[in-house]
Amino acid sequence: MAKAFSKSKFFGFDYHQPSIDRARESAREAGVADRATFERATAKEYPGTFDLVAFFDCLHDMGDPVGAAAHVKSTLAEGGTWMVVEPFGNDRLEDNLNPIGRLFLRRIDNDLRTRSLSQEVGKGLGGKPEKRA
Repeated sequence: MAKAFSKSKFFGFDYHQPSIDRARESAREAGVADRATFERATAKEYPGTFDLVAFFDCLHDMGDPVGAAAHVKSTLAEGGTWMVVEPFGNDRLEDNLNPIGRLFLRRIDNDLRTRSLSQEVGKGLGGKPEKRA
């Protein structure tokens, strides 16, 4: 995006420092480091005001997705947009009995819900185990 929209500035935030380091390196390699900045911050603490905030495949992993959403709202410029991209899963077990659905259900049980529950607030989003008995 920084290459395609050379008059715009881009800011990336993540709590994981190695990911920040890699993003900075990628920006330098792509020649966009002058307009793409990456800093360590959580979804509830990043600074600034933005026209567009994008979350890609991460909201369901957060221990406090409601707090993250409230923070996004507080950082959007007037008329700003929050774009959320999440994996698609069906509510009914039988609608997820396909290769991708099985992978998502297993990953939710073994990784994502556990990670979310171990964080502040611990919402534990993901599949609905009561429907998978």
